[in-house]
Amino acid sequence: LLSRLGAGGMGLVYLAHDPALERKVAIKLLRPGGEEREQVAEAHARLHREAQALAKLSHPNVVAVHDVGTYDASPLYGEGPRPGEPPQGVFVVMDYIEGVTLEDWLATPRPWRELLRVFIAAGRGLIAAHAVGVIHRDFKPSNVLVRSDGSVHVFDFGLARSAGAVPSQQRELSSDSLHETFSSTLSSPLTQYGAFIGTPAYMAPEQRGGEEVDERSDQFSFCVALYEGLFGNRPFSGENIYALEMAKLGGAIDPPRRPVRLPKGLHRLVLRGLAAAPKERWPSLPALLAELERLLRRRRGRIAAAVLAVAMLGAGLGAYAAARADV
Repeated sequence: LLSRLGAGGMGLVYLAHDPALERKVAIKLLRPGGEEREQVAEAHARLHREAQALAKLSHPNVVAVHDVGTYDASPLYGEGPRPGEPPQGVFVVMDYIEGVTLEDWLATPRPWRELLRVFIAAGRGLIAAHAVGVIHRDFKPSNVLVRSDGSVHVFDFGLARSAGAVPSQQRELSSDSLHETFSSTLSSPLTQYGAFIGTPAYMAPEQRGGEEVDERSDQFSFCVALYEGLFGNRPFSGENIYALEMAKLGGAIDPPRRPVRLPKGLHRLVLRGLAAAPKERWPSLPALLAELERLLRRRRGRIAAAVLAVAMLGAGLGAYAAARADV
């Protein structure tokens, strides 16, 4: 181990050296302790899911996993494991991507073309995961890395669940059920990872309801992040989780905080992906990315046409001037 890179939820991430292949890698391991002790088994299962999900993928826009295993986690427990708790921790060895998170990258306002190119790359990473039946379930800017060369990599599939799998004890999402479910967490931070799997500010409504979770859930999270990147604020807000979920269900979109000139139709494309009902979103993430790429191509085409027109006008004026000179 070389140094600690960061911590989040119940995971610690270290920078390490792989002596066999002479390369740097990132190692993620469980950090049980305090009130998290009761969630150790769940955390182990989550890290295993992350490794299994990443092991299925080989894509330039997804952080690759190289190894997964267990280690003696007793020192991390302080006084040692309690009866019934797993005696070993779980580690995952991944590519080390030297760069910044998309969250940090977005801290500096970017031209919409540059922003779209980065999000399209991240979207391709999600599509690759969907192709092998994996739903990310927690896509957000802090789970995307941007390297200095501009390459984009989606990571942290620790919440991934096979496509089509529905968590047990889910119920129909309604005002009454939301009030009952979240009555004890009304003051919870909206970006905090907690007992409810996912990050509330980016989660699709069906992740808390009784509907099947599929790639359209990732599409919703993708559009929340894209809206945030374009306008400087997330599309939905609320003083607590209950208010946030009601805003999503009611389609109460917050107006853009940052005025920006965008191509006609881009705002509409993003809003469709934010529909409360999955069937009202884009039929697939590839369909949405195709529209975003079309906007980029159309804009480039208009610029090329304008440059050509100026060049032709200049050539025409030059020829006219030469002809006048001959006279």
